[in-house]
Amino acid sequence: MIQVTQIDGRRIPVSFMGGQSFELYGFWSERTGRVCLVGSAQVLSPFGTYKPFDARLMLTYSNESSIYGSLVKGVLESVSNQSDFKTVSILGARNTPLNYEYKLLEQANAECGRNSEESLSVESVLGGLCKVFEGRSHVYRTTDCGINRTCSSGVEYMSLLSLLCDGEKMKVVLSFSNTSGVSRLFSFDPRSALVAEGAWDVDKKRFCGVACRILNFTDSLSNAKVGDCSLRLSLRFPASLSIKRRAPVVGELWSAKTGRIEFSSLNDPLWRFSGLRYEYTESERVSKLCKSRSKSKGKHYPDAQTSDMRFVMSVKYPGGVRSARASPYFVGDRLYRELLVRGQGAGVPGIPMNVNSVTKSFTNITYRIRFLNPVSESRGDIFAEGTYDRDTGELCMVGCQSVKLNSTTTVDCSLAIRFKFSPIDSRSDDRLKGTIESTREKTDPLYVGRMEVVSRSIYVHQAKESVWRMDLEIAMVLISNTLSCLFVGMQLYHMSKHQETLPFISIAMVTLLVLGHMIPLLLNFEEIFKSSRNQESLFFENDRWLEAKEIVVRIVTMIAFLLECRLLQLAWSARKAAENHHHRDSVWKAEKMVCYVCLPLYITGGLIAWLVNRNRTPKRVVYIGKPRAARNLLYRPVTLKRSFQRPSLWKDLKSYGGLMLDAFLLPQILFNGFSNSDAKALAASFYGGHSFVRLLPHAYDLYRSHSYGKILDWSFIYASHKVDYYSTAWDIVILFIGFVFAVLVFLQQRFGGRCFIPKRFVEDLRYEKVVELQETGELHKSNDS
Repeated sequence: MIQVTQIDGRRIPVSFMGGQSFELYGFWSERTGRVCLVGSAQVLSPFGTYKPFDARLMLTYSNESSIYGSLVKGVLESVSNQSDFKTVSILGARNTPLNYEYKLLEQANAECGRNSEESLSVESVLGGLCKVFEGRSHVYRTTDCGINRTCSSGVEYMSLLSLLCDGEKMKVVLSFSNTSGVSRLFSFDPRSALVAEGAWDVDKKRFCGVACRILNFTDSLSNAKVGDCSLRLSLRFPASLSIKRRAPVVGELWSAKTGRIEFSSLNDPLWRFSGLRYEYTESERVSKLCKSRSKSKGKHYPDAQTSDMRFVMSVKYPGGVRSARASPYFVGDRLYRELLVRGQGAGVPGIPMNVNSVTKSFTNITYRIRFLNPVSESRGDIFAEGTYDRDTGELCMVGCQSVKLNSTTTVDCSLAIRFKFSPIDSRSDDRLKGTIESTREKTDPLYVGRMEVVSRSIYVHQAKESVWRMDLEIAMVLISNTLSCLFVGMQLYHMSKHQETLPFISIAMVTLLVLGHMIPLLLNFEEIFKSSRNQESLFFENDRWLEAKEIVVRIVTMIAFLLECRLLQLAWSARKAAENHHHRDSVWKAEKMVCYVCLPLYITGGLIAWLVNRNRTPKRVVYIGKPRAARNLLYRPVTLKRSFQRPSLWKDLKSYGGLMLDAFLLPQILFNGFSNSDAKALAASFYGGHSFVRLLPHAYDLYRSHSYGKILDWSFIYASHKVDYYSTAWDIVILFIGFVFAVLVFLQQRFGGRCFIPKRFVEDLRYEKVVELQETGELHKSNDS
């Protein structure tokens, strides 16, 4: 049995798939080409304990610096007599030495594939030949299974790993697999591995090589050698692609005995091949499928050459919901990424750009729709071509999708795709809606049910506006908290000049303000001292500047909290230190009356908020996950969820808490009324300025709802819907109530706490108070006597 693993001399420990892990150290002899390493490992015994033992790894490198010396052989064995570890034979492909000699180039140039199609020159490839094949393993899909006689059912894949590349010469290792799971790690199996070398042919515009088998490994891996170099290899870069020929790298592997295998790349990026063209082969089908509509007057839709054409979406199909990412490959005959990199896609959406292939509102366009989590085993990504009408925002395409049916893979090109973009100035929460459906009969095995598509990505200009708005809102939060500090400081100054008014400040009001700053600090206290944040909670990733500004906001909030604590301490101390016993009792009695009114009112409001939350109908919520590679503002920073969810109770309670803070003057108004005080306990700058700070977010929300719409609700920082009641009706009501409360405090401090009560009731209250004072005076006289 041959077990495939990897040994890398740069990594310690060395691990074997499904086996033990070894830490090995030793020496390398350059003269003999041998490596001797010793170390130890632990094996799990039948009794459940780990038993250590010593091991030795010996490797032998060939002194032959050509393709025939490409193998490294060795053994891993135990040097302990008490160990049950069995000796492991090792065979692998070695790192090619610098003095490598190409011996098969003449044979490679003698026969180098067919020249049936136009190919790109190596100069047209960014970075050249070596840049295309460097680094990780490159995976290709083959179209035949005959060469290694190992292909059974299913799709066969070929992996290519470059061991040496010098200009236009290259040495590679090839490996074949029948499994559909494609790994980036190269799997070296001598039963299906080939070693090849070759060079780029300038005239034929392709890489020409010779591939050799690995022989004599059946009985013992130590006897393995490179031989039978009768295979020929060619690699080229097609000059044009189509919906059925999408690979930028294709090749052939053939011999006179076994026939010919064609293969095409799966994971090579198109942007590296700048000279690529695209041939639209489905124009007739697209014209029948897509009927032009009249232009929508006064509406502008995204330009085909901008980043607005990329989006993530939710795809609802009969079996469930999947998320997907759609991105153009070509716009006209130009690479979409090339347009963006060169700056042609960075203009203002809705304004046409000068591109030779795009002269009308209709634009030929190709797309790749890549399905994200969960991954379907039966259907792969969708590649589509069609037209986009910038005047109507309609994207109509014909799509092809690989389908695995009965252990065989075929390509289904019967998909009709219709998307409709929303206008760029739309305030709708949906950026795009559409359908993907099959044109086959329902009895056809390749038929797929109708899929509903919706996207909530945002346009580029909306992303830019949101960044500007977020900066503005952070500045407004900072200014508001700074003003809160200033107004509390002015109140402290007012109290120092008017000591006699200290007992007439409502403790309930100050406590409400203290709690209003303390709770957000407790919820976000770790952000002040923590240098890193949960990236999923950020509007966009790795934005340390936004994080720094938020920390500054929290520091200013803490300063306001400390000043309000000082205000509470002074008001409480003044109550305790009052010399007039009767005066002190009347003040506390008025405070108790405030609590008797406010606490039931606040508790009742909290219960109503709780009942409303409990009675809301749970809705099926589907969010689209943000791709890991997305580092901009084009996607929602949320995760994939598919469940029935009730709105958060904590969110509703926080909103109710914000409503109480908006009416923070209510306890002071009640206190003034119960005590009938006309003392100027609050500075006008404090109650007027603090009311302004609390009401400003609602005025801003009215402006924001008119200017931005609800599509950007998820990124609000100032006047966040999570911490207060915000709607057009509530904004108007709260603005009115806040203004009325500030006016009432002004009138109470000028004309008395009961100035707004009808005179008849005021006279009755005064009479009761006089009687009470007389009774109190008589009681004192009797006690003195």
